[in-house]
Amino acid sequence: MTVFTTALPLFLAVADEGAAHPHPWLVEQIHHLTGLSDRELPGHVIMLLIAAVICVFGFKLLVGKPSVDQPSLGQQVVEIIVLQVRDMVEQAIGKYGFKYLSYLLPLAALILTSNLMGLFPLFESPTANFNVTLALGLMTFIYYMFMGFAQQGLGYLKHFTGGLTAGLMAIMGGIIFIFEMFSNAIRPATLALRLMINMFVDEQLGIAFGTIYNILVPVFPMLLGTFVAVVQTFIFVQLAIIYLSETVPHDDHGHDDEQAHA
Repeated sequence: MTVFTTALPLFLAVADEGAAHPHPWLVEQIHHLTGLSDRELPGHVIMLLIAAVICVFGFKLLVGKPSVDQPSLGQQVVEIIVLQVRDMVEQAIGKYGFKYLSYLLPLAALILTSNLMGLFPLFESPTANFNVTLALGLMTFIYYMFMGFAQQGLGYLKHFTGGLTAGLMAIMGGIIFIFEMFSNAIRPATLALRLMINMFVDEQLGIAFGTIYNILVPVFPMLLGTFVAVVQTFIFVQLAIIYLSETVPHDDHGHDDEQAHA
């Protein structure tokens, strides 16, 4: 699932318009070493690759050797992220939703890492690019639609009718179905725009403050940037959890809750 979480955004993010804009020194060096232009290998793709590597290997190094009695600082940080996502899932879906953690945890780690990268001079936030955030939105859309049909079969379509499928009420259900399908179709774009706009504005503010305070470290913008990065990760994951809650087969909810708890 980690591979799926990182591979699809990388694949879709390559479709950049190639607009010229200054990149960090690290991106320029990679372009020089590979001999590829920014159009052939966009900077946000490089940054997303780095974010994926950090998620796969960095968190492993951060945790080190897990310990129950004396956990390291890095292990405690990772545990906070895991427990936060788990609590969000349990509050919105219940213990049945724990089966979604294999998708939500890598997603949260990738978005949070990508958001925080813009705070460091050698990096930029790949989530400040619409191609990346749209890929993340589409990936979430595909996942929750797949889970809906996988768990409920064609009965999942009843969700889009408001349950109005009998008699004359089926006409109203058909109207609701049209609006629900349209609402679901634009979810990837709304997810993408919300995350991209906030991260783009935050990154531009960081650049502006960095220009003004070219000697002193701009502490306030870095604190603000960290806050925005965490909040935007929380919002994206929370919306993904809400969408996934719609895929829960309620008839089997109690039985699956017991299995998930065990």
